[in-house]
Amino acid sequence: MAALFIIVWLIPAAWGAYSGYWRAARPALNFGDFATDIGIALMTAAAPIFMFHMVWVGAFMEMTGGLSALGSWAWYWSWLTALIWFPCMVIAYIWRAMKIRRGGVG
Repeated sequence: MAALFIIVWLIPAAWGAYSGYWRAARPALNFGDFATDIGIALMTAAAPIFMFHMVWVGAFMEMTGGLSALGSWAWYWSWLTALIWFPCMVIAYIWRAMKIRRGGVG
């Protein structure tokens, strides 16, 4: 069970970090550009992460026989995991943007 929860947290965090890292290829010059880049990264990351949750939560609920609670569990785990992957996305964006601004390789 512990391995399942590690995967459930690790995959969304990795995908969120990748989305932020990907959007920072051209770092923002002002807050508006930063907000736009984070918004695009959010849209890029949210749909696959939500689909990932639907698959594993649905399989888990079906396995335990509690399919009627799927909606509330999916809502709960999606928001709870967003507390992990969204900061990872923003941190990866900022880290890559600072690295590029300092003259490092993207």
